[in-house]
Amino acid sequence: MQKNIVIIGGGASSFMAAITAAEMHLNGTVTLLEKNREVLGKVKISGGGRCNVTNSEKIPKKFAKNYPR
Repeated sequence: MQKNIVIIGGGASSFMAAITAAEMHLNGTVTLLEKNREVLGKVKISGGGRCNVTNSEKIPKKFAKNYPR
């Protein structure tokens, strides 16, 4: 039996849920719905996920050493 999955929201966790659902649910479709023009819009403006790893460091030299760019 084919089942279709709809995920509402185009944020990082919704995007990962859609990918996981598509990988695990081979006999159906996965649709990701987002009200804005693009999915992952907040990820683009938040530093690409790096801010959660690097923003707690208060010593500039350590911050620069761990910053991925």
